[in-house]
Amino acid sequence: MKFRKIDDKRSMRKPLWETERLRPFDEEPEPDFELSERLIDGLEWIDGQGDGSLDQSLLRSVDFSGTALSPLEIVDVTVERSALANARWERTTARRLEITDSQLVGWQAQFSLVQDLYIADCRADFAGISIGAAKGPVVFERCRFMNATFLGDLSTAVFIDCTFPGADFSRVANAKGCDFRRAELAGITGLMSLRGALITADQAVEIAGELATAAGFKLA
Repeated sequence: MKFRKIDDKRSMRKPLWETERLRPFDEEPEPDFELSERLIDGLEWIDGQGDGSLDQSLLRSVDFSGTALSPLEIVDVTVERSALANARWERTTARRLEITDSQLVGWQAQFSLVQDLYIADCRADFAGISIGAAKGPVVFERCRFMNATFLGDLSTAVFIDCTFPGADFSRVANAKGCDFRRAELAGITGLMSLRGALITADQAVEIAGELATAAGFKLA
């Protein structure tokens, strides 16, 4: 098992697949697909629909914009330099999933269960990310979430060098333990739903006005 370091005390499991075992896949998936140990490189599947499972696979430079997948099970999968703009993932179970350097504008991801999810260097403006249950680390690194919406359980989430202009956290159900200490908090709405999240003293000073307004105080 391979691990990714989060900080000095925490790590997470990385997707487990072997390059030499991956078989090329270059056609649109069937509506009810079960794909395992696949290399999906450069495939365009725009506005497609389906349900199924994907495990021990690498997706590289794919364009799955506008796809609607429900239900979806993803285990040990890496997605690199790809487009998921305006895609919808519903009733999704994800274990050891990494998405990097990808276009996630308008991506609507509804995770029933998530474990060891890593999303980095992505533009996720207007995205909607909902987590029903988190059983392991959920890490977002160097992502922009302009006007994005977060819902559900963020208790295991860590945000590193992320920005949130206009992002809405008002429907977060559990933020106890969520780590914002290395993120930029300016512009967030729904701050009162983030009770129990970790921030630094400097961050608390920076967002004091927003916190006071969210608590119902009138600044004069």
